[in-house]
Amino acid sequence: MKKHYFLGQAASFRVKKTFRFLFSFGTRQDFDELKQDLAEKYQVKKSQVYLFHSGRTAITLALLSQIPKELKQDSKNPKEQPAVAITSLTCFAVVQAVKTAGYQPVFLDIDPKTLHFNAEALEKSLKQHPNIQAVIVQNNLGLPCDMKNIQAVAKAHKLFLIEDLAHSLDIEYSDGVTAGSLGDAVILSFGKGKSLDASSGGALVLRKSSKNQLLSDPQIGSSRPKLSDSLRDRFYPFFGLLSRTLSYLPAGKYNLGQRLMGVLVKLNFVHRSADAELDFYHRMTYWQAKYIRQELKNFHAPRGLLRVPYFVQDQRKTLHKLQKAGFYFDEVWYDTPVAPKRHFNKSGFIPADCPVATVVAKHLVNLPVYYSMQELSLARQIIYQDEVDIKLDKKMQPQVTKIEQQTQNPSHSTSWQNDWNLAIKKFELANFLQSPKWQKFNEILGRKTLHQTISDEAQVLMVVRDAKRGRFLEISNGPLLDWSDPDLVNIVFSEIYKAAIKFKCVFIRFRPAIEDSAENQAIMQRLGAIKASFHLNAEHTVMIDLTKTEEELLSDFRRQTRYEVRRAEKLKIKVIDETNSPDIIQEFHNVQLQTAKRQHFIPPTLRELEALKQSFGSDFKIYTAYDVENNAIAYGLILIDGKEADYYEAASTPLNRKLPGAYALQWQVMRDLKKLGIKRYNLWGIAPEGQTNHRYSGVTTFKTGFSNERFTYVSAQDIPICKFRYKINRIIENLRKKHRHLS
Repeated sequence: MKKHYFLGQAASFRVKKTFRFLFSFGTRQDFDELKQDLAEKYQVKKSQVYLFHSGRTAITLALLSQIPKELKQDSKNPKEQPAVAITSLTCFAVVQAVKTAGYQPVFLDIDPKTLHFNAEALEKSLKQHPNIQAVIVQNNLGLPCDMKNIQAVAKAHKLFLIEDLAHSLDIEYSDGVTAGSLGDAVILSFGKGKSLDASSGGALVLRKSSKNQLLSDPQIGSSRPKLSDSLRDRFYPFFGLLSRTLSYLPAGKYNLGQRLMGVLVKLNFVHRSADAELDFYHRMTYWQAKYIRQELKNFHAPRGLLRVPYFVQDQRKTLHKLQKAGFYFDEVWYDTPVAPKRHFNKSGFIPADCPVATVVAKHLVNLPVYYSMQELSLARQIIYQDEVDIKLDKKMQPQVTKIEQQTQNPSHSTSWQNDWNLAIKKFELANFLQSPKWQKFNEILGRKTLHQTISDEAQVLMVVRDAKRGRFLEISNGPLLDWSDPDLVNIVFSEIYKAAIKFKCVFIRFRPAIEDSAENQAIMQRLGAIKASFHLNAEHTVMIDLTKTEEELLSDFRRQTRYEVRRAEKLKIKVIDETNSPDIIQEFHNVQLQTAKRQHFIPPTLRELEALKQSFGSDFKIYTAYDVENNAIAYGLILIDGKEADYYEAASTPLNRKLPGAYALQWQVMRDLKKLGIKRYNLWGIAPEGQTNHRYSGVTTFKTGFSNERFTYVSAQDIPICKFRYKINRIIENLRKKHRHLS
């Protein structure tokens, strides 16, 4: 049965949040405390914060506050009328607010990368429209605009700078400055579908002194809203929840939830976006103020995108495909440059003046971030099939080009590999699993791989793994990126998702190169990832800091471990680097097969060992510990990449039970790695803390003897592509995990 999604009114309100909103009750104290909270947040006095029933009212009053009494407001000549520069991809509410204040909106064409105008467009417009007095920045869909340079232009021309944070509450600009920190005025909108949705409401934070007494009028923003408006606001999330619930019930080609919402709009029980009226005299309700205060406490800066934008060949056709697949939208942002379409003709927008925005509006679709990646997986597949790119030519005209799938992997060239190696060095926990060596290893074994530099700040190596239970896309110790940047995370995983679809994978499995913590677990949850039923590489390990002196390293050893190291010296156990011995790989393999039988694990094949040697070259090392009679005791296979070395595989003979060969081997490896300038030695897999019945419990005692500094990565995560086959895979893996004593 096809599941339907109504990506419309109140879609961000789930059950718990809906009823918390429905039964929210506040007082004048909550209203005043919200003003104080916003004053502290934006570093102004409480008297500089104003709360209204809508965001557009806040924009209008911000502009009116800057009009001196002597300035003509009734002139019909646009050149004599003060103007406001706004982005050409905007909401009609902004245009309405500007016009109501007596200003002329001047639309600035956009950069397709940011969906917003840049500083150059503002400079150009100022030459053509010297009557521009103010500029509004919006950060459409949560994409940060060119704020640093826009602010510089505004300052140079003494423009009143307004930051409209309707889509971008608590996002960060490219220089790390939080949105809302720079404007002469900050506008917050709490209307439908905004960063913080409270059905309605707006706030004005005015940093620049008013040039008139309008905001001092005691009637401005003082009356409570009409009862009908207040009831509409309060029941809006409930109606949204009801419509989404009905959306899950297919009724042929109709979506019952969408039909219900249409009826509610016609009955005036729900206002559509951009249809509210400007209202100077009504304030925000007390119960909304209380709800907004609670929501602001739950915000974690920096915030990411409000919606994820995509360009498609034909917006209408793609939306039709999405509807056939069960995805219904109440309104499309943006179906025209000034949206929604029903208000476009009243905006005064001239398409010829803003060709980029005009083209973008024909090709733009976007998906909300409050649904998980799994819930919208089919929608993304449909969009990827139609995806295009929009770039500017030399004449700054928009050119639409079809995005071609990558057919060749350029990462085999030496220059590319050098760039790749340099790029991953800046990631603290990067190791060989995201290196060109690991790609080469997998390709020797016949596996498909794909390496992508998604941006200057993100690298990912993906390996396609074919298994009987289903093909999956494996990303070990990656992707490498700044996980605190939610926009970057969304961009990177959109590309990963495309690759998974291209290679017809059942699911994506990744184990990120970040430490396990509540904060990082929350990032995984926001991504919609599921904790994998099986581990991926070493998730629990011991890290040895090789920047310490040998004396400091020895002092970190457990007393028993130091004793075994010294006993090995007395027994004259020698450790030799036998990497270049002609038969060492075969010898290591033979001994490891016997070790695996005794200790019940699955060793790598001889072919895999040879592939490692071929891929890693001089960074592949095998050490052997011998007794005084030259009998082999223990073996260690070490892989080196960048500043980290890894104790990747081990083998031992029965002599290791009696003689401290493994202890001697590890101590010699550490000393040799220090000489090579390696900073960190990863002892690879150990058992999770407290799991004494785990298969790795024995080796854990050995490894933790060299340091008690355990390190735990965020566990392997899955993102299903084909849900049914993924569920089967998960059942099989859970059975295997139990059988192999890995839980």
